[in-house]
Amino acid sequence: MATSFANDVEPLFQPGDIACMARYGVALGTYAYMSDPAGSDDFPDHANACNVLAHLTGASLPRMPMGGPYWPDQQIALFQQWMNDGFAP
Repeated sequence: MATSFANDVEPLFQPGDIACMARYGVALGTYAYMSDPAGSDDFPDHANACNVLAHLTGASLPRMPMGGPYWPDQQIALFQQWMNDGFAP
């Protein structure tokens, strides 16, 4: 079964994480933002989700969630699977 934002990804983000990142214009809890297909200078498509993933893995700094604790590998894999499955709502 394909992963979905509502059932699998959104619950991974804590309310404090969502509030913290909203101050930076990052809408972690909003499907439209996280699944936006637009690219950026850093990512050719789905830049919002790709950028969040890069910060979750530590490929981009600062690592998320800010100050930790950082997501375990299985949570990062679930987020990546959602992306691989096509960004289902």
